[in-house]
Amino acid sequence: MSGEQYVRPPLVPREAPPRWHAVWRFRVTALALLVVVLILGYDAFQHLSGATDQDPGLSSAPAFR
Repeated sequence: MSGEQYVRPPLVPREAPPRWHAVWRFRVTALALLVVVLILGYDAFQHLSGATDQDPGLSSAPAFR
């Protein structure tokens, strides 16, 4: 066998991180994604329903003096 051989680097033992870190990381990520979906849904609803139009439709109403 000529040429170089792959040598695996030595593994450094360390304590596993607490399980609650992963649980809370998942919860925060899921909450952030839910907030993004709600904001995008609200924006899409306003856009599709015409709620963002600048004309409220009152220009043809008679003026009261």
